[in-house]
Amino acid sequence: MPYFLFTSQQFLVGGIAFVVLLLFVIVLPARHTSAKSYERLPSILTPSEQHFYKVLSSVIKEQAIIMAKVRVADLLKVRRSISKKHFWSYFSKISQKHIDFVLIDPQTFTTLCAIELDDKSHLNLDRMKRDRFINQVMAQTGIPLYRFSVRRRYNRNMIFERLKDCL
Repeated sequence: MPYFLFTSQQFLVGGIAFVVLLLFVIVLPARHTSAKSYERLPSILTPSEQHFYKVLSSVIKEQAIIMAKVRVADLLKVRRSISKKHFWSYFSKISQKHIDFVLIDPQTFTTLCAIELDDKSHLNLDRMKRDRFINQVMAQTGIPLYRFSVRRRYNRNMIFERLKDCL
């Protein structure tokens, strides 16, 4: 007669205990997390971005549509010539990065130019690496990229002069 360490009743009780434990460890915390882990931001734009947006909109008027916080992957796409093997590697580089403002042609909805608002965080090494990448892909795709430093006051004429070629 074979010798078993546990009886079938013990296996059943152990299996039920395992399922209950699994519920407590995986399912219940996930339910709790999804219900209470997030909260609404007071605004999609930071106070600095709001200030720049107001100035920019007074400069641009109706010559372009101003889009805020546009995902880079909504402006660019990975070339078809890139193999499927490498597609996700290239796509992931643009899928989680955003451009502060994008000017769009109101008739054709094509991208006229991109605008980055640079604050002190752009002096951090990781941010500088990200900025170099963004500069490179924008240049590569022919989308003009303009960088403006965060300021308390902006010169509307200077902003218009810098952007007039893309309008």
